[in-house]
Amino acid sequence: MNNSEITAYIKDNFPINSTKLVADELKLSVSQVRTIAKKNGIKKCEIYLEGLKKQLIVNRKNWYEENIPELKFTYIQEQIILGSLFGDGYISTGAERSINCYYQEHFGENQRAYREWKLTQLKDLHFSIKGNYLRSISHPYFTNLRSELYSKNIKTATKNVLKRCTHPMFLATLYLDDGSLIISYRYNKKNNTVRCYPSIVLYTLNLTRLENSLLATHLNQTFKTNFVVSGHPDGHGSLLKLNKESEVTHFLNTINPQVKDITSMKYKTCVKENIKSKTDHIKMKYGEDVHIKISSSKRRNLYTDSDIQTIITLKKAGVTDKLIAKELDRTYWSVVYKIKELRKKKLL
Repeated sequence: MNNSEITAYIKDNFPINSTKLVADELKLSVSQVRTIAKKNGIKKCEIYLEGLKKQLIVNRKNWYEENIPELKFTYIQEQIILGSLFGDGYISTGAERSINCYYQEHFGENQRAYREWKLTQLKDLHFSIKGNYLRSISHPYFTNLRSELYSKNIKTATKNVLKRCTHPMFLATLYLDDGSLIISYRYNKKNNTVRCYPSIVLYTLNLTRLENSLLATHLNQTFKTNFVVSGHPDGHGSLLKLNKESEVTHFLNTINPQVKDITSMKYKTCVKENIKSKTDHIKMKYGEDVHIKISSSKRRNLYTDSDIQTIITLKKAGVTDKLIAKELDRTYWSVVYKIKELRKKKLL
């Protein structure tokens, strides 16, 4: 080809084809073709350039997907993630151009040791702690999980998700993230004793009352607990509670094998440790020689003959159930139920 024929070929083919393809056909270098095109004012057409952009996006997406690391969650690791998502964790969609979602949770300094423990449990899954955030990488696993757990960008509890939450590690993580061991106590001046009453609260305030009822049913059936839905002024208006000492004991016995190494969480996982932290306050209020005892469900169920005679005598004298409970150092409802039992036996 002469120069005019080469220029004509470039004019016809350069705008709509790759420069390399044109150069190969003319047996010229890419640089030579570009120089001739520039000299003659020949440019790529808009349709071709738009096609290049679209192909670049496709290529980038393919490269990204080919380089996504494989995440192989064990059963226990997935239970930690699910428990955390019902607690402090959430799945973020990330920036506008992000293809996949990622997991993260924010925490205070007093819970750093617990989050570091959680990080060790999620080893080899590309989790990290930066500042006060525990985060994962963006990954299809979290994108899919978000579609299961979120409705209109709001975290929800569904039967499909809950049926996967079957290991005590799920219960333990949910509790350590979003629960409290509460100790209430009552002072009996007669025998100078403070009796402590433990209860468990799961602050699932982000769930609706219906969802909390669904969660309570699942926990009770799966882990033999006895959670009840209780009203609360914050969030969606409800949370979950365990009110009896025997229920608290069963709950802690269920989760403790999973979290026994997290010493920073002993105030949540051990009734004695929790009460120990309150001992100074109790003694300051009631005296250094006060006796501190943990309430026992077994103790409340056993009424001595002397207790029963006291109830009969005081009730016949017109004493209120509340005062009888105080006299016997028992809960109000325990006395109410006992009086009901005595009336059935026609002893009252």
